[in-house]
Amino acid sequence: MEKIFQKTYNAFINNVYEEIIKSPVRILPVTFFILCLLGGCLLYLPCCGNMSFIDALFTSVSGVCVTGLSVQDISTELNIFGQFILMILIQAGGLGIMTISSVIFLLLGKKMSVAYEKNARSMFDAESREEIKDSLFLIFKYTFILEFTGFVILAARFSWLNKDILFGIKQGMFLAVSGFCNAGYALISDNLIPFNSDPVIILTVAFLIIFGGIAPVIAITLPKYLKGEKLSPVAIIVFNTTIALLVIGTVIILMSSFDGALDDMSISDTLLNAFFQSVSARTAGFSSIDLSNLSCGSYFTLIFLMIVGGSPGGTAGGIKTTTFAVLIITAYNTFLGRKNIARNREISHETVYKAIALIFAYLSILVISCFILLTTQMLPHSKLLFEAVSAMGTVGLSMGITAQLDVFGKIIIILTMFMGRVFPAMIIYFLNSRTNDFYLSYPQAKISLT
Repeated sequence: MEKIFQKTYNAFINNVYEEIIKSPVRILPVTFFILCLLGGCLLYLPCCGNMSFIDALFTSVSGVCVTGLSVQDISTELNIFGQFILMILIQAGGLGIMTISSVIFLLLGKKMSVAYEKNARSMFDAESREEIKDSLFLIFKYTFILEFTGFVILAARFSWLNKDILFGIKQGMFLAVSGFCNAGYALISDNLIPFNSDPVIILTVAFLIIFGGIAPVIAITLPKYLKGEKLSPVAIIVFNTTIALLVIGTVIILMSSFDGALDDMSISDTLLNAFFQSVSARTAGFSSIDLSNLSCGSYFTLIFLMIVGGSPGGTAGGIKTTTFAVLIITAYNTFLGRKNIARNREISHETVYKAIALIFAYLSILVISCFILLTTQMLPHSKLLFEAVSAMGTVGLSMGITAQLDVFGKIIIILTMFMGRVFPAMIIYFLNSRTNDFYLSYPQAKISLT
């Protein structure tokens, strides 16, 4: 009987494994779920700190989904071992489960399924298995070079400020990983507010966020972009959109916050923190100012930046800069009455349709999350809206109400963070795997839009 049970169990596990591994649409949420649950169980252990299970699970999901929302002060509620576990969870979430699982496949010498390899080629912009290996090597090299550089600068600065080398190493290592992975966690109770006048710390974290939010294959072409050399349309769109959002965000926050969170700062500190919050709002979640004092203009600017997010292939969340740019370019060309052209290349109808589908699905989940929070939580509506957008965009910015959520509210935010991290990628993988009829012709339907 025991042998029959063991054989049945093994067959069931193998079948489940094969079904999951067939497609990234399945492997992505399953592996993220397992990692979140495992992390929650580890952080709940007494050897990691003093958290209830729901708070440990919340922290784990926030770390794996590189969000940074927190219901507990991780600098006090987690000991050094728990903080190390959280850092590993952040690193795993930042690199991306598909990247890690692809590495495992390649290291074990196993053959990828056709669907999986197709999506892996699409993700890494590769034509062959060897190119996937090269892209994976680039991702890891790019990640750890930037994180190590950030670690050296931050560790030296913290060591100098606190006259404690071990403290500097601890803070620098955690903040470098959290910054590059756009996680928003810091081992300081007030996040980065105590250092909002320190340009070394603020700018180092800011540039870690920016380069972490851009795909390595795009980021390494930055020198060519600065020299004005010819690049792919995708690279141009990513760089131009990123710079535009950073500049627009900084300017609007500057213009609208002199009566709010930035009014007591010097001009240089005001500019520094306006820039940093513009950077951080695009899925990083670090705070250098008290967000509860935001003016209405800054409030809506941060919400807009959180929804747009970073760029595809990076550690950031949101609908992505390319999706946003495709809609802007399409609207612009439509107003001019010409073909949908970007950098002498035509954007296909298929790409536009996928961008619209992604945004619709993303906003639908966000609206549902907002509706549930607004009807179940007795907290200010504007702060609940901000919290939901932050969770969906895997940002981590908060107006101070995360710890005030009840158990049901925490579960809703957990689900929103999880969906915000895996859902956009799942949608794209799903749309790429569908057989479409974009090239078939049908009689046109006349529909009035006014």
